[in-house]
Formats: sequence, C-alpha cells, structure tokens
Amino acid sequence: MAEKNQGREVAFAETYDEKVKKTIEKAFLNQGVSYLIKVDKVREMKKGHFECRMKYSFYINRFQTEEAKAAMTTQNLDEKSVNYLI
Repeated sequence: MAEKNQGREVAFAETYDEKVKKTIEKAFLNQGVSYLIKVDKVREMKKGHFECRMKYSFYINRFQTEEAKAAMTTQNLDEKSVNYLI
C-alpha cells in the first residue's frame, strides 16, 4: 500500500550512536513529542572492506518543534554525537 505523505513530519536530528538514540527517545517521551525513527544502513569503504553503521534519523511533527528543542536542551548530549537538521 502506498504511503500518503501529508507534510506533517520534519527531519529533526540524526545520530549513529545507539545510546544517544535511546536518550533522545526518552527525552521525547517525557515531553510528549511524537516522533518517527528511520533507520538506514550506511556503508563506508575502510581499508579494502566495507564497514556498516546504522544511522538513526528522528522525524517529528512540525507543530512540536519547540517542544522537541526544549527536550533536547535538557539533555547533555555531545555536539559530535548528534546532527541537528533544524
């Protein structure tokens, strides 16, 4: 079945670390922010072989961007571990 995109979701943040992913999930759940996680397998060529990492992309409801930003400011996350897209 085809997915219907209504333009409500907006990309908020990306991370490669699973601990950071769980921290962001807990922060969003505590603040009541609705979110969707898309998981992508990223392949990189390293010394003659491919190395795979998982990239976690957080999509939030565009009407809850302020709540999401407030939830993220309460967490002490390293700037290198999270890539903010907004």
